[in-house]
Amino acid sequence: MAKQAKYHGSLDSLPDSILCHILSFLPTKDAVRTSILSPRWRYLFTSSISKLDSEDCQWYLLERKEHFKKFVDRLFFNPKHVRLECFRFRVNYPLLDDDLLSVYNWLCAALWRGVEEIDVCLHHIGILKLPTLLFTCPSLVKLKLFIMDWEMKVPTNVCLPNLRTLHLTDLKIVDGCSYNRLISGCPMLEDLDLSDCSIDSIRELNIHSLSLKRLVLYFNTLVNSTYDGDDFDHTLVIDAPSLIYFKYHCRVARGYTLNMESLETADITIFHYDEANRERSAALLHGICNVRVLRLSIIDSDAPVFRMPLDPVLTFNNLLELEFDNPYEDKMVSVTWTVEFLHSVPNMKTFTLNLGEADIELETLPEEVPSCLLYHLKEISITHDRGDAHMFEIASYFLKHALVLEKLAVRSVFALLESSIIEKLSSFPMKSRKCKIEIN
Repeated sequence: MAKQAKYHGSLDSLPDSILCHILSFLPTKDAVRTSILSPRWRYLFTSSISKLDSEDCQWYLLERKEHFKKFVDRLFFNPKHVRLECFRFRVNYPLLDDDLLSVYNWLCAALWRGVEEIDVCLHHIGILKLPTLLFTCPSLVKLKLFIMDWEMKVPTNVCLPNLRTLHLTDLKIVDGCSYNRLISGCPMLEDLDLSDCSIDSIRELNIHSLSLKRLVLYFNTLVNSTYDGDDFDHTLVIDAPSLIYFKYHCRVARGYTLNMESLETADITIFHYDEANRERSAALLHGICNVRVLRLSIIDSDAPVFRMPLDPVLTFNNLLELEFDNPYEDKMVSVTWTVEFLHSVPNMKTFTLNLGEADIELETLPEEVPSCLLYHLKEISITHDRGDAHMFEIASYFLKHALVLEKLAVRSVFALLESSIIEKLSSFPMKSRKCKIEIN
């Protein structure tokens, strides 16, 4: 007891600023528990909390919800609580109007206290309003909004001078002018993520940013909707000379105008690709042809992306790593088309072919061998869970022609033992003396 009293006394001798600094390293719920130690400690935690997360307080438990609301109200409206770095509120069920009002008030309080990060995930019903200050907060650095089917109305004046990360998910962007105001009001924006946002009313999606380094356009809901044979009715304009990473997951757009001269890595998935929109798809790929790393998935690829197998217009001279991916089990994959595409990547060193459980459509493989196979390709990885004869024919083609190949990795889990796969692959003619076969 004497030791405990002495220890307690030594803590009490410290100034509030140091105690608050110590409390800032504790989880929110543990910092709050210190309020019962003594009258001095009752409100001390309010000055130490820099991050507030609803998941820490188990909002989803109804018996905890009212306690959490009272706690946040007390925290925000305590004059001693000066600043909040992060406010994160995420719930996975619809909120009532009084709950939405609380969220609105908390956002206002966080913004007034110079919050740097806001992360809100709501499944709302009824009327939802966000503070106008959300679009003019000078301290805001990161903003993430996931609000299902909510119509995002951007005010006339947008000024977020320090915002670097903007993630919008499941929102309805009602008009292009509103969206353009938002982007132009973020002069320091580096990371923009639009995932499953409704852009039906926008004829031209225009992204102009000199500072942008990472861009994600992921419209899966549009992909899964009924396809009537028409291309997606919008044009995509990107002017982002500093962009390094680009992810695009969507149907083929009506047109592409792309300026991404610094692009290094691209992750592209094109859906409902056919002969009718081949040129538009080629325009997309031409806009990213300076990348060094590319993951490419083209669904329903009944026609090649270029007019002829050796068309020099579409060439990825800087590409070192290429991954072809088939994300769906019920799609037929044309490996012949895939091999022909290798003519467009003359300097590639690493090639990954993920076929999943898809049926392989293998026509006659091209007689003219892609130059990357002859001079540069060092690593090949093939994944096909069926492990049928076509997979071995593909592997045989690569082994036969790859002069500098150092590793061929094969993954198959379909009724074949590792030893039998290695035995069969080792029986094929092998051009490279350094090549090692691995079964993953």
